[in-house]
Amino acid sequence: MFQKVRFIGTIAALYITTVGVIGYALYPSLLIGTPVHADIKRSQQKPHKPVTPRFVLVSGKPVRITIPDYAIDLAVDEGYYNAVDGSWSLSQTHAQFAMMTTLANNAGGNTFIYGHGTDAVFGKIGTTPPPVGTIAEIYTDTNHVFSYRLQEVKNLSPTDTTLLDDTTSGPPRLTIQTCTGSFSEWRTMFTFTFEKVS
Repeated sequence: MFQKVRFIGTIAALYITTVGVIGYALYPSLLIGTPVHADIKRSQQKPHKPVTPRFVLVSGKPVRITIPDYAIDLAVDEGYYNAVDGSWSLSQTHAQFAMMTTLANNAGGNTFIYGHGTDAVFGKIGTTPPPVGTIAEIYTDTNHVFSYRLQEVKNLSPTDTTLLDDTTSGPPRLTIQTCTGSFSEWRTMFTFTFEKVS
């Protein structure tokens, strides 16, 4: 009889030990609670910060400009300044991108487009300046479309070139220049702020 009790006790002890080991392996916190060092580790962890989207620079050389409200849709050629005779390259039917200024982009700087104040180029906005908020779009050689919103219209004398002194600083923007006035005595600047790129 004593041996029978001893045998059952041994089996029961093995059973309890086996269940305990398996239980501890699967659910240690239920059997012995959460260790103190785990709480300390958790309290020392830095709080989770949301992931900020990485800025992606988009840029390109202007090859087309549109001002839909004025039915302007022009090819854009490369434009150069000739320091010898003080002239700019011009087309009778296209606009020009001043190559010494900033490419169209979403980061910063001034993209400068100019052209004749004739009906074939920018005459429609020269004779009847568009209201603030008018949209202009630049299509680039990288297949992007940059949208800009008109912010300001200003007349300058032909000798005032301060606008070209620094074209790399400041927010991204577009300036369109054309000649206006009875004898083309003004260089009218249309300054647009960057809206979006697609």
